[in-house]
Amino acid sequence: MSRIELPSDPKARGRIVEAHVATEARKTEMGLLGGLYGGLAEKPGNIAGFAITIAFIGILVLLVAPDSATFPKREALTLFGGIITGALGFLFGRTTS
Repeated sequence: MSRIELPSDPKARGRIVEAHVATEARKTEMGLLGGLYGGLAEKPGNIAGFAITIAFIGILVLLVAPDSATFPKREALTLFGGIITGALGFLFGRTTS
């Protein structure tokens, strides 16, 4: 935990401590991936964003990898494209009926 300098005024000191505690609690809630995708309230979006990221990494790997007889690039692109499309549909789809 980081050190903070407190003023002599008790009211200002209380506000500064409360703000510092709230900031530290938010950092803890966000976690490692939360910094990239948001906090606890956006958990489904976090997972969809992570899936999109992994699928894009898979596509980038496919661009440099040689074509295989057992698993052609076209099938892999279809797989990763489907993951990206599904995750984007989840993120931007209709939320109310």
